[in-house]
Amino acid sequence: MRAPIVVGIDGSAHAWRALDWAADRAVRHRLPLLVVHGSRALLDEGTIPPDALQRLAGEREDLLGEARQYALKLHPELDVETRLVPSDPGRALVAESEHADLVTVGSRGQGGFEGLLFGSVGLYTAAHARCPVLVVPRSAPYPSDAPAQIVIGVEGVDDERPFIEWAFAEAASRGAKILALHAVGGEFSPRRRVIEDLELSESLAGYRERYPDVPVDRLVSDRTPAQALVDASENAALVVVGARRRRAPLAGMALGRVNHTVLHHARCPVAVVPNHD
Repeated sequence: MRAPIVVGIDGSAHAWRALDWAADRAVRHRLPLLVVHGSRALLDEGTIPPDALQRLAGEREDLLGEARQYALKLHPELDVETRLVPSDPGRALVAESEHADLVTVGSRGQGGFEGLLFGSVGLYTAAHARCPVLVVPRSAPYPSDAPAQIVIGVEGVDDERPFIEWAFAEAASRGAKILALHAVGGEFSPRRRVIEDLELSESLAGYRERYPDVPVDRLVSDRTPAQALVDASENAALVVVGARRRRAPLAGMALGRVNHTVLHHARCPVAVVPNHD
């Protein structure tokens, strides 16, 4: 069975935009779409009368059915299934990620300290999923209106190949170009620019040959990595970053400070690709 594109749905505007992007990718990659709704309110813990719990489950099933019909209206050829999960939404999506090609989730776009303190479904999923996660902000355009450019932030370290490979494959499927950003976070001399540009070229070695139809632009920036990626997101279909996960008390910090900032402030969807196999 082909691994599905999973999308979390809760009836909010940002979740419907995530559904747009999930359905679009499922069509381009000829994969099934699995629409998931998770809610702790559906747990049978004896706190809700059985008839009320049944009505609640029925309402959520209706939401899933509406989402399925919406996806089929956009793409009649899609194979779409739904799943109602009595669990926390983030945990439900992480569980589905074990057998998924991609998990897609909407972002409420609540930046600042409150979002950092309490986290979100998107941050939790991105920090723990076993497959790539696409976090779609409310500001994202419809997939058909997105610029034909995918942005990647390249540091020049050994474990970047999984997300670079994913970005090139996605660019090939979209007919998009790659903008490879290498941000050094400060002014640098002409000599250092040459050195940094050479390192960026080495990080991209081999991809031009494997993806000859994907144009590549390189940019060495004096901005910080987070600033450079957020700025570039204004003219991108996607920003693709790698997930070097680490132990941390907060889900966003488990992804690293740069990824956390990009997820909160990017104007386009952000794909977080884990660096494990």
